[in-house]
Amino acid sequence: MALAALTDDILSDIFLRLPEPADLVRTSAACVPFRRLITGRAFLRRFRALHPAPLLGFLDHNGFHPALPPHASAPAARAVSLAADFSFSFLPSSSTGRGWVVRDVRDGRVLLDRAPEDGGGEEPSVFFTEIAVCDPLHRRCVLLPPIPDDLAAAVDQPLRVEFDSWYEPFLNPGGCGDPEDEASFGVIWMARCKAKLVAFAFSSSTGEWRAVASLAWRDLMSAAGLPSRRPALYLRQYARGCFYWVMDLQQKLLVLDTGRMEFSIADLPPACHRRQIAIVEAGEGRVGIFALRDQVADGEVSLYYTVRQDNANGSGHWQMEKTIPLDPAFQHYIKGATERYILLLRCPEHLSSAGMHVSSSAEMEDLECFSMDVRTLQLERVCQLKHRILRAYIYNNFPPSLSPQSI
Repeated sequence: MALAALTDDILSDIFLRLPEPADLVRTSAACVPFRRLITGRAFLRRFRALHPAPLLGFLDHNGFHPALPPHASAPAARAVSLAADFSFSFLPSSSTGRGWVVRDVRDGRVLLDRAPEDGGGEEPSVFFTEIAVCDPLHRRCVLLPPIPDDLAAAVDQPLRVEFDSWYEPFLNPGGCGDPEDEASFGVIWMARCKAKLVAFAFSSSTGEWRAVASLAWRDLMSAAGLPSRRPALYLRQYARGCFYWVMDLQQKLLVLDTGRMEFSIADLPPACHRRQIAIVEAGEGRVGIFALRDQVADGEVSLYYTVRQDNANGSGHWQMEKTIPLDPAFQHYIKGATERYILLLRCPEHLSSAGMHVSSSAEMEDLECFSMDVRTLQLERVCQLKHRILRAYIYNNFPPSLSPQSI
C-alpha cells in the first residue's frame, strides 16, 4: 500500500494496536505527522481506553518511588520522576507549618489534605480538613471548597480511634461528571460517626459538594445479622464501581456502591487474613481478592486468588481460582492495590515483620517492593527501600508525552 493511502484513520487503527505506551512514544518520534496524530486528544483518549496506564511507582510518607530497571515501566517512570513535582511545592504553604498529607492517588491525580487554619472549636465544621487535588506531572492543583455548614452539621460526634480516622477523603473514579472532559474529577468525603456513616460527594464539573449517603450503624449491621456495635474500618480499596473497607473483628467488608451511593456489607472469603488482601477487577464484571496465605507447616508461602461468583437471585460465593507460590525465605506484605496491580513488600525471614525494629541500615536495604499485574500474574521488582512503609499508593500514568493535564 502506498504511503499516501495511509490516512489518519488507518494510522490511528494501527497505532491503537501497539501493545505498550513506550512503543507509542517511539512511534511518535519517527516523524512530525505521526507525532501530531499520536499526541492529539482524540487519539490519546481512545488509546487510554484500550490500554490501562502502567504502574510507574508509588507514593508513601517519604515521597515518590519510581520503578527501577529491570521493571518494564522503568523508562517511563524515570521520565515522570524527572518531569513531575512529587514534593508538591506548587501547593499553598502555611505560615503555621501545617503540612499536606497524601490521602489517595488515582489516574495520575493525587489527593492531599491538611488540618484547617483554625481549629479547636466544638462545631463539626472545624474538623473538616482542607483538600487539594493535584496533577504532579503538570504541577497543577485545585483547592476544593469547604463542605457547606448545612452538610457538615450531619457529622455528629466524630470519633478518633487508633488506626481508624473518623473521616476519609478519597478520589471517586465514577464522579467526574463529564466523561468526555479528561480534566474533570470527583471526590468523596466519608465520616465514621458514633451513630451512622455519612458521605458527601464533590464534582469538579459543578464545583459543589452534595450529600450522597447516610445510614445508621444499627440499620446497616442488623441487615447483615451483625451486632450493632460500630466497627473500625481499614484498607480502603476500589473495584468495579465500589469502594471496600475491611471491618475489624468480622469476616466482612463494608461496601459503598458509587453508582447507587448506597452502603452495604459483604462477606470476605473464608480464612482470609483481613489485613493482607487486595481487591481487584477479575473480568466479566466480577470482583476478585488476592490474599496472603499464612506460612503453614510445610513452609509454603503463597498468594491465593478468589473470585466472587454472583447468582441470579443476588446471592453469591467466593470461588478459589489460583494459588501463586512465593519465596518462603521472605516475609511478604500487601502494601497497596489498584484494580490492575498489587504492590508487595518483602523482607528476609529473620526480619520477622517490616513493621518491627530493624537494627541496621544494611538490613533496611533488604526491603524490596514488587508489583504484580493481576491479569498476567507477573511479579516485577519495583525498587529497594531503606525505610519501612505502612501504606503505599500506587501511581499509574502514561509517559509525559502521552499525558495531558488531568485537572
